[in-house]
Amino acid sequence: MQQTRATAWFGALLALLLLLGLLSPAPPSLAIADEEPAAGDEDDGPSDFFEGDTTFSAQQVNKAIAKGLAWLRKKQARSGSWGEVKSAGVYGGGQGEAYKHPAGPTALALYTLLKCKVSARDPIVKRGFQFIKKRWKKPGGSYETSVLLLAVCATADNMKTARASKARKAKPKLKGEYRKWAQQLVDHLVSKQVDRGWRYQVNEPGSTHGGENDLSSMQLAALALFSAHQLGIKVKSKIWEDILSYSLDQQQDDGPQKAYLDPATKEKRTDRARGFSYIKGDPAPKHGEACGSMTACGLANIMMARFVLSDGGRRQEKWAKRPDAAKVQQSVYDGLAWLDHNWSAFENPPGNPFNYHVYYMYSLERAMDLIGDHLVGKHNWYSEMGQGLINAQNADGHWNTNSTHGPEDTLDTCFALLFLKRATKGSIPFPSVTGGSDEPPADHR
Repeated sequence: MQQTRATAWFGALLALLLLLGLLSPAPPSLAIADEEPAAGDEDDGPSDFFEGDTTFSAQQVNKAIAKGLAWLRKKQARSGSWGEVKSAGVYGGGQGEAYKHPAGPTALALYTLLKCKVSARDPIVKRGFQFIKKRWKKPGGSYETSVLLLAVCATADNMKTARASKARKAKPKLKGEYRKWAQQLVDHLVSKQVDRGWRYQVNEPGSTHGGENDLSSMQLAALALFSAHQLGIKVKSKIWEDILSYSLDQQQDDGPQKAYLDPATKEKRTDRARGFSYIKGDPAPKHGEACGSMTACGLANIMMARFVLSDGGRRQEKWAKRPDAAKVQQSVYDGLAWLDHNWSAFENPPGNPFNYHVYYMYSLERAMDLIGDHLVGKHNWYSEMGQGLINAQNADGHWNTNSTHGPEDTLDTCFALLFLKRATKGSIPFPSVTGGSDEPPADHR
Protein backbone atom coordinates (compact mmCIF):
# COMPACT_ATOMS: atom_id res chain seq x y z
CA MET A 1 0.00 0.00 0.00
CA GLN A 2 2.81 2.43 0.89
CA GLN A 3 4.57 1.72 -2.40
CA THR A 4 1.30 2.30 -4.28
CA ARG A 5 0.75 5.62 -2.52
CA ALA A 6 4.35 6.67 -3.16
CA THR A 7 4.03 5.76 -6.82
CA ALA A 8 0.77 7.70 -7.09
CA TRP A 9 2.31 10.74 -5.34
CA PHE A 10 5.33 10.69 -7.65
CA GLY A 11 3.10 10.35 -10.68
CA ALA A 12 0.99 13.31 -9.59
CA LEU A 13 4.10 15.42 -8.99
CA LEU A 14 5.52 14.52 -12.40
CA ALA A 15 2.22 15.39 -14.05
CA LEU A 16 2.21 18.76 -12.27
CA LEU A 17 5.74 19.54 -13.37
CA LEU A 18 4.93 18.61 -16.96
CA LEU A 19 1.82 20.77 -16.84
CA LEU A 20 3.78 23.75 -15.52
CA GLY A 21 6.31 23.21 -18.26
CA LEU A 22 3.60 23.21 -20.90
CA LEU A 23 1.95 26.29 -19.44
CA SER A 24 5.23 28.24 -19.17
CA PRO A 25 5.89 29.98 -22.48
CA ALA A 26 9.20 29.08 -24.03
CA PRO A 27 11.47 32.09 -24.68
CA PRO A 28 10.96 33.42 -28.19
CA SER A 29 13.60 32.47 -30.68
CA LEU A 30 16.02 35.27 -31.33
CA ALA A 31 15.88 36.44 -34.91
CA ILE A 32 19.64 36.82 -34.94
CA ALA A 33 20.33 33.52 -33.15
CA ASP A 34 21.48 31.76 -36.34
CA GLU A 35 24.48 34.04 -36.47
CA GLU A 36 27.39 32.78 -34.41
CA PRO A 37 29.23 35.69 -32.82
CA ALA A 38 32.85 35.26 -31.91
CA ALA A 39 33.21 33.21 -28.77
CA GLY A 40 35.74 35.65 -27.36
CA ASP A 41 39.02 35.14 -25.54
CA GLU A 42 39.50 32.97 -22.54
CA ASP A 43 39.99 34.90 -19.33
CA ASP A 44 43.62 35.70 -18.67
CA GLY A 45 43.09 35.15 -14.95
CA PRO A 46 44.34 37.58 -12.32
CA SER A 47 46.35 39.56 -14.91
CA ASP A 48 43.02 40.80 -16.23
CA PHE A 49 42.48 42.66 -12.99
CA PHE A 50 45.63 43.44 -11.09
CA GLU A 51 48.53 45.84 -11.44
CA GLY A 52 50.44 46.75 -8.31
CA ASP A 53 49.53 45.64 -4.81
CA THR A 54 45.88 45.18 -3.87
CA THR A 55 44.18 44.54 -0.55
CA PHE A 56 42.12 41.68 -1.97
CA SER A 57 42.71 38.57 -4.06
CA ALA A 58 41.69 37.47 -7.54
CA GLN A 59 39.51 34.84 -5.89
CA GLN A 60 37.59 37.53 -4.00
CA VAL A 61 37.02 39.47 -7.22
CA ASN A 62 35.87 36.38 -9.09
CA LYS A 63 33.51 35.46 -6.25
CA ALA A 64 32.02 38.97 -6.19
CA ILE A 65 31.55 38.92 -9.97
CA ALA A 66 29.95 35.46 -9.90
CA LYS A 67 27.51 36.52 -7.17
CA GLY A 68 26.66 39.70 -9.04
CA LEU A 69 26.05 37.86 -12.29
CA ALA A 70 23.84 35.30 -10.56
CA TRP A 71 21.74 38.12 -9.09
CA LEU A 72 21.54 39.88 -12.46
CA ARG A 73 20.30 36.69 -14.11
CA LYS A 74 17.54 36.31 -11.52
CA LYS A 75 16.54 39.95 -11.96
CA GLN A 76 15.54 39.48 -15.59
CA ALA A 77 11.76 39.40 -16.12
CA ARG A 78 10.19 36.60 -18.16
CA SER A 79 9.72 39.12 -20.95
CA GLY A 80 13.50 39.49 -21.17
CA SER A 81 13.53 42.99 -19.66
CA TRP A 82 15.47 44.40 -16.73
CA GLY A 83 12.99 47.24 -16.20
CA GLU A 84 12.74 50.92 -17.07
CA VAL A 85 14.60 53.98 -15.90
CA LYS A 86 12.42 55.71 -13.33
CA SER A 87 12.27 59.45 -12.71
CA ALA A 88 9.96 61.75 -10.80
CA GLY A 89 8.80 63.68 -13.85
CA VAL A 90 9.72 65.13 -17.20
CA TYR A 91 13.39 66.06 -17.18
CA GLY A 92 13.79 69.81 -16.74
CA GLY A 93 10.07 70.39 -16.18
CA GLY A 94 7.08 70.26 -18.47
CA GLN A 95 3.81 68.38 -18.56
CA GLY A 96 3.15 64.70 -19.14
CA GLU A 97 4.71 61.41 -18.17
CA ALA A 98 8.48 61.16 -18.20
CA TYR A 99 10.10 59.02 -20.84
CA LYS A 100 11.19 55.81 -19.13
CA HIS A 101 14.06 54.70 -21.39
CA PRO A 102 12.60 51.17 -21.55
CA ALA A 103 15.52 49.68 -23.47
CA GLY A 104 18.25 51.30 -21.35
CA PRO A 105 18.55 48.98 -18.30
CA THR A 106 18.08 45.89 -20.46
CA ALA A 107 20.81 46.97 -22.89
CA LEU A 108 23.13 47.82 -19.97
CA ALA A 109 22.49 44.43 -18.36
CA LEU A 110 23.22 42.67 -21.66
CA TYR A 111 26.42 44.66 -22.12
CA THR A 112 27.49 43.76 -18.59
CA LEU A 113 26.81 40.05 -19.04
CA LEU A 114 28.71 39.98 -22.33
CA LYS A 115 31.70 41.89 -20.94
CA CYS A 116 31.77 39.45 -18.03
CA LYS A 117 32.22 36.62 -20.57
CA VAL A 118 28.65 35.32 -20.62
CA SER A 119 28.13 33.82 -24.08
CA ALA A 120 26.00 35.65 -26.61
CA ARG A 121 24.30 32.30 -27.12
CA ASP A 122 23.21 32.09 -23.49
CA PRO A 123 19.37 32.00 -23.26
CA ILE A 124 19.41 34.96 -20.85
CA VAL A 125 21.28 37.09 -23.38
CA LYS A 126 19.21 35.94 -26.34
CA ARG A 127 15.97 36.63 -24.49
CA GLY A 128 17.15 40.14 -23.58
CA PHE A 129 18.05 40.98 -27.17
CA GLN A 130 14.76 39.53 -28.37
CA PHE A 131 12.88 41.78 -25.93
CA ILE A 132 14.58 44.86 -27.36
CA LYS A 133 14.47 43.74 -30.98
CA LYS A 134 10.71 43.15 -30.91
CA ARG A 135 9.92 46.50 -29.29
CA TRP A 136 12.76 48.99 -29.68
CA LYS A 137 14.99 47.95 -32.54
CA LYS A 138 15.84 51.61 -33.06
CA PRO A 139 15.32 53.34 -29.68
CA GLY A 140 14.19 56.94 -29.80
CA GLY A 141 16.75 58.42 -27.44
CA SER A 142 20.50 58.84 -27.73
CA TYR A 143 21.06 57.21 -24.33
CA GLU A 144 19.31 53.98 -25.29
CA THR A 145 20.86 53.93 -28.74
CA SER A 146 24.36 54.27 -27.27
CA VAL A 147 23.93 51.55 -24.64
CA LEU A 148 22.29 49.18 -27.11
CA LEU A 149 25.11 49.72 -29.61
CA LEU A 150 27.59 48.85 -26.86
CA ALA A 151 25.71 45.63 -26.16
CA VAL A 152 25.48 44.63 -29.83
CA CYS A 153 29.18 45.30 -30.34
CA ALA A 154 30.03 43.31 -27.21
CA THR A 155 28.69 40.15 -28.84
CA ALA A 156 31.91 40.18 -30.85
CA ASP A 157 34.02 40.71 -27.71
CA ASN A 158 35.67 43.65 -29.44
CA MET A 159 37.42 44.99 -26.36
CA LYS A 160 40.13 42.39 -26.05
CA THR A 161 42.08 41.54 -22.94
CA ALA A 162 45.40 43.28 -22.51
CA ARG A 163 47.32 40.08 -23.28
CA ALA A 164 45.38 39.54 -26.51
CA SER A 165 45.89 43.16 -27.54
CA LYS A 166 49.62 43.01 -27.00
CA ALA A 167 49.80 39.80 -29.02
CA ARG A 168 48.03 41.61 -31.89
CA LYS A 169 45.54 38.79 -32.34
CA ALA A 170 43.03 39.08 -35.14
CA LYS A 171 40.18 41.35 -34.20
CA PRO A 172 36.77 39.73 -33.87
CA LYS A 173 34.06 40.80 -36.26
CA LEU A 174 30.36 41.34 -36.19
CA LYS A 175 28.52 39.27 -38.76
CA GLY A 176 25.10 39.04 -40.34
CA GLU A 177 22.20 40.57 -38.43
CA TYR A 178 24.41 41.74 -35.57
CA ARG A 179 26.49 43.84 -37.96
CA LYS A 180 23.41 45.18 -39.76
CA TRP A 181 21.89 46.12 -36.42
CA ALA A 182 25.10 47.84 -35.29
CA GLN A 183 25.29 49.84 -38.52
CA GLN A 184 21.68 50.96 -38.10
CA LEU A 185 22.38 52.06 -34.53
CA VAL A 186 25.51 53.96 -35.59
CA ASP A 187 23.56 55.78 -38.31
CA HIS A 188 20.73 56.53 -35.89
CA LEU A 189 23.12 57.84 -33.23
CA VAL A 190 24.93 60.08 -35.71
CA SER A 191 21.56 61.46 -36.85
CA LYS A 192 20.83 62.46 -33.25
CA GLN A 193 23.92 64.64 -32.93
CA VAL A 194 23.15 68.31 -32.30
CA ASP A 195 25.84 71.02 -32.30
CA ARG A 196 28.83 68.72 -31.65
CA GLY A 197 27.15 66.50 -29.08
CA TRP A 198 24.26 64.53 -27.71
CA ARG A 199 21.69 64.85 -24.95
CA TYR A 200 18.74 62.53 -24.47
CA GLN A 201 16.96 63.56 -27.69
CA VAL A 202 13.76 61.69 -26.89
CA ASN A 203 11.44 64.39 -28.22
CA GLU A 204 9.72 65.02 -24.89
CA PRO A 205 9.04 68.49 -23.48
CA GLY A 206 12.00 69.73 -21.50
CA SER A 207 14.36 67.00 -22.65
CA THR A 208 16.92 69.57 -23.81
CA HIS A 209 16.85 71.49 -20.52
CA GLY A 210 20.18 73.27 -20.16
CA GLY A 211 21.21 72.80 -23.77
CA GLU A 212 21.22 70.36 -26.63
CA ASN A 213 24.04 68.22 -25.25
CA ASP A 214 25.87 67.16 -22.08
CA LEU A 215 29.14 65.41 -21.31
CA SER A 216 27.50 62.27 -19.91
CA SER A 217 25.43 61.62 -23.04
CA MET A 218 28.48 62.53 -25.12
CA GLN A 219 30.54 59.96 -23.24
CA LEU A 220 28.04 57.15 -23.85
CA ALA A 221 27.87 58.02 -27.53
CA ALA A 222 31.67 58.13 -27.78
CA LEU A 223 32.04 54.75 -26.10
CA ALA A 224 29.48 53.22 -28.44
CA LEU A 225 30.98 54.75 -31.59
CA PHE A 226 34.45 53.70 -30.44
CA SER A 227 33.29 50.11 -29.97
CA ALA A 228 31.83 50.16 -33.47
CA HIS A 229 35.01 51.77 -34.81
CA GLN A 230 37.08 48.91 -33.41
CA LEU A 231 34.88 46.54 -35.39
CA GLY A 232 35.30 48.43 -38.64
CA ILE A 233 32.06 50.46 -38.51
CA LYS A 234 33.42 53.96 -38.70
CA VAL A 235 32.07 57.49 -38.83
CA LYS A 236 33.47 60.66 -40.37
CA SER A 237 36.45 62.14 -38.56
CA LYS A 238 34.44 65.31 -37.95
CA ILE A 239 32.35 63.37 -35.41
CA TRP A 240 35.50 62.63 -33.42
CA GLU A 241 36.71 66.21 -33.79
CA ASP A 242 33.36 67.27 -32.30
CA ILE A 243 33.71 64.81 -29.43
CA LEU A 244 37.19 66.13 -28.72
CA SER A 245 36.35 69.84 -28.88
CA TYR A 246 33.11 69.57 -26.89
CA SER A 247 34.82 67.54 -24.17
CA LEU A 248 37.66 70.04 -23.90
CA ASP A 249 35.11 72.84 -23.55
CA GLN A 250 33.59 71.19 -20.46
CA GLN A 251 36.85 71.47 -18.51
CA GLN A 252 37.37 74.16 -15.90
CA ASP A 253 39.38 77.16 -17.07
CA ASP A 254 41.69 77.11 -14.07
CA GLY A 255 42.39 75.24 -10.87
CA PRO A 256 44.87 74.86 -8.00
CA GLN A 257 48.38 73.77 -8.84
CA LYS A 258 49.21 70.17 -8.08
CA ALA A 259 52.85 69.12 -7.79
CA TYR A 260 53.98 65.51 -7.92
CA LEU A 261 56.82 63.26 -9.05
CA ASP A 262 56.16 61.76 -12.46
CA PRO A 263 57.03 58.05 -12.07
CA ALA A 264 57.69 57.72 -15.81
CA THR A 265 60.34 60.43 -16.10
CA LYS A 266 61.26 60.73 -12.39
CA GLU A 267 60.85 64.47 -12.85
CA LYS A 268 58.70 66.87 -10.87
CA ARG A 269 55.54 68.06 -12.60
CA THR A 270 53.16 70.84 -11.67
CA ASP A 271 49.75 70.81 -13.31
CA ARG A 272 46.50 72.66 -12.67
CA ALA A 273 43.77 70.54 -11.16
CA ARG A 274 40.99 71.22 -13.68
CA GLY A 275 37.91 69.01 -13.62
CA PHE A 276 35.11 68.52 -16.14
CA SER A 277 31.42 69.41 -15.78
CA TYR A 278 28.21 67.82 -16.98
CA ILE A 279 27.24 71.12 -18.64
CA LYS A 280 29.84 73.80 -18.01
CA GLY A 281 28.30 77.13 -17.03
CA ASP A 282 24.90 75.69 -16.10
CA PRO A 283 23.60 77.42 -12.93
CA ALA A 284 22.52 74.12 -11.33
CA PRO A 285 25.40 72.85 -9.16
CA LYS A 286 24.91 69.26 -10.26
CA HIS A 287 25.35 70.37 -13.87
CA GLY A 288 27.75 73.28 -13.83
CA GLU A 289 30.37 72.23 -11.28
CA ALA A 290 33.15 69.74 -11.90
CA CYS A 291 32.81 66.27 -10.41
CA GLY A 292 34.64 62.97 -10.46
CA SER A 293 32.41 61.06 -12.85
CA MET A 294 32.37 63.83 -15.45
CA THR A 295 36.12 64.39 -15.16
CA ALA A 296 36.66 60.71 -15.87
CA CYS A 297 34.20 60.92 -18.78
CA GLY A 298 36.02 63.90 -20.25
CA LEU A 299 39.38 62.14 -20.06
CA ALA A 300 37.97 58.98 -21.66
CA ASN A 301 36.48 60.99 -24.53
CA ILE A 302 39.79 62.71 -25.17
CA MET A 303 41.69 59.43 -25.17
CA MET A 304 39.28 57.76 -27.61
CA ALA A 305 39.14 60.77 -29.93
CA ARG A 306 42.92 61.13 -29.98
CA PHE A 307 43.33 57.42 -30.68
CA VAL A 308 40.93 57.51 -33.64
CA LEU A 309 42.17 60.80 -35.06
CA SER A 310 45.80 59.65 -34.87
CA ASP A 311 44.82 56.42 -36.64
CA GLY A 312 45.54 54.28 -33.61
CA GLY A 313 48.88 55.99 -32.99
CA ARG A 314 50.15 55.19 -36.47
CA ARG A 315 50.04 58.86 -37.39
CA GLN A 316 51.49 60.16 -34.15
CA GLU A 317 53.89 62.52 -35.90
CA LYS A 318 51.03 64.08 -37.82
CA TRP A 319 49.02 64.38 -34.61
CA ALA A 320 51.96 66.07 -32.84
CA LYS A 321 51.94 68.82 -35.50
CA ARG A 322 48.32 69.77 -34.75
CA PRO A 323 48.01 73.26 -33.25
CA ASP A 324 45.92 71.86 -30.39
CA ALA A 325 48.10 68.83 -29.61
CA ALA A 326 49.77 70.45 -26.59
CA LYS A 327 46.40 71.72 -25.33
CA VAL A 328 44.93 68.23 -25.53
CA GLN A 329 47.90 66.72 -23.70
CA GLN A 330 47.76 69.34 -20.95
CA SER A 331 44.03 68.74 -20.58
CA VAL A 332 44.75 65.09 -19.77
CA TYR A 333 47.44 65.98 -17.24
CA ASP A 334 45.21 68.59 -15.59
CA GLY A 335 42.24 66.21 -15.44
CA LEU A 336 44.40 63.59 -13.73
CA ALA A 337 45.63 66.26 -11.31
CA TRP A 338 41.99 67.10 -10.44
CA LEU A 339 41.18 63.45 -9.73
CA ASP A 340 44.25 63.22 -7.50
CA HIS A 341 43.47 66.50 -5.74
CA ASN A 342 39.85 65.47 -5.10
CA TRP A 343 40.49 61.75 -4.65
CA SER A 344 37.69 59.56 -3.37
CA ALA A 345 37.67 55.78 -3.54
CA PHE A 346 33.89 55.37 -3.37
CA GLU A 347 31.81 58.57 -3.38
CA ASN A 348 31.63 60.75 -6.46
CA PRO A 349 33.82 63.74 -5.50
CA PRO A 350 33.69 66.42 -4.35
CA GLY A 351 30.60 65.18 -2.44
CA ASN A 352 27.07 66.52 -2.20
CA PRO A 353 25.20 67.44 -4.34
CA PHE A 354 26.96 64.87 -6.54
CA ASN A 355 25.63 61.33 -6.65
CA TYR A 356 26.05 58.31 -8.94
CA HIS A 357 28.80 56.81 -6.79
CA VAL A 358 29.24 53.44 -8.53
CA TYR A 359 28.85 55.11 -11.93
CA TYR A 360 31.76 57.37 -10.92
CA MET A 361 33.87 54.30 -10.17
CA TYR A 362 33.06 52.71 -13.52
CA SER A 363 33.72 56.03 -15.28
CA LEU A 364 37.14 56.20 -13.66
CA GLU A 365 37.91 52.62 -14.72
CA ARG A 366 37.17 53.55 -18.32
CA ALA A 367 39.38 56.63 -18.21
CA MET A 368 42.33 55.02 -16.48
CA ASP A 369 42.26 51.86 -18.57
CA LEU A 370 42.09 53.94 -21.73
CA ILE A 371 45.05 55.98 -20.45
CA GLY A 372 46.83 52.84 -19.29
CA ASP A 373 47.68 53.94 -15.76
CA HIS A 374 47.03 51.99 -12.56
CA LEU A 375 47.70 55.00 -10.34
CA VAL A 376 45.86 58.26 -9.69
CA GLY A 377 48.63 60.20 -8.00
CA LYS A 378 49.83 57.64 -5.47
CA HIS A 379 46.49 55.83 -5.33
CA ASN A 380 46.15 52.36 -6.82
CA TRP A 381 42.62 53.10 -7.96
CA TYR A 382 41.60 49.49 -8.65
CA SER A 383 42.73 48.33 -5.23
CA GLU A 384 41.10 51.15 -3.25
CA MET A 385 37.86 51.28 -5.24
CA GLY A 386 37.61 47.52 -5.64
CA GLN A 387 37.87 47.03 -1.89
CA GLY A 388 35.03 49.48 -1.39
CA LEU A 389 32.84 47.63 -3.87
CA ILE A 390 33.57 44.23 -2.39
CA ASN A 391 32.68 45.57 1.06
CA ALA A 392 29.44 47.14 -0.22
CA GLN A 393 28.10 44.07 -2.04
CA ASN A 394 24.90 42.70 -0.54
CA ALA A 395 24.67 39.08 0.54
CA ASP A 396 22.51 38.15 -2.46
CA GLY A 397 25.08 39.60 -4.87
CA HIS A 398 23.69 43.00 -5.85
CA TRP A 399 24.79 46.57 -5.13
CA ASN A 400 22.57 49.55 -4.36
CA THR A 401 23.92 52.88 -3.11
CA ASN A 402 20.59 54.68 -3.67
CA SER A 403 22.56 57.33 -5.53
CA THR A 404 21.29 56.88 -9.08
CA HIS A 405 18.03 56.56 -10.99
CA GLY A 406 15.78 53.55 -10.60
CA PRO A 407 16.14 50.68 -11.02
CA GLU A 408 19.03 51.53 -8.68
CA ASP A 409 19.92 47.94 -7.88
CA THR A 410 20.22 46.91 -11.52
CA LEU A 411 22.19 49.99 -12.58
CA ASP A 412 24.57 49.91 -9.59
CA THR A 413 25.14 46.17 -10.03
CA CYS A 414 25.97 46.59 -13.72
CA PHE A 415 28.39 49.45 -13.05
CA ALA A 416 30.04 47.51 -10.21
CA LEU A 417 30.51 44.39 -12.34
CA LEU A 418 31.92 46.39 -15.25
CA PHE A 419 34.38 48.05 -12.87
CA LEU A 420 35.49 44.82 -11.21
CA LYS A 421 35.87 43.09 -14.56
CA ARG A 422 37.75 46.11 -15.94
CA ALA A 423 35.56 46.01 -19.01
CA THR A 424 37.51 48.72 -20.85
CA LYS A 425 41.00 47.31 -20.36
CA GLY A 426 42.72 46.49 -23.63
CA SER A 427 40.38 48.52 -25.82
CA ILE A 428 43.35 50.65 -26.80
CA PRO A 429 46.13 48.16 -27.58
CA PHE A 430 48.96 50.40 -26.42
CA PRO A 431 47.49 52.83 -23.88
CA SER A 432 49.62 55.76 -22.87
CA VAL A 433 48.88 59.09 -21.26
CA THR A 434 50.79 60.76 -24.08
CA GLY A 435 48.67 59.36 -26.87
CA GLY A 436 50.11 56.00 -27.80
CA SER A 437 52.57 54.45 -30.19
CA ASP A 438 53.98 51.02 -30.89
CA GLU A 439 56.63 51.66 -28.25
CA PRO A 440 56.08 50.50 -24.66
CA PRO A 441 53.96 53.07 -22.82
CA ALA A 442 55.87 55.62 -20.77
CA ASP A 443 53.57 55.82 -17.77
CA HIS A 444 52.80 54.12 -14.47
CA ARG A 445 52.37 50.70 -16.04
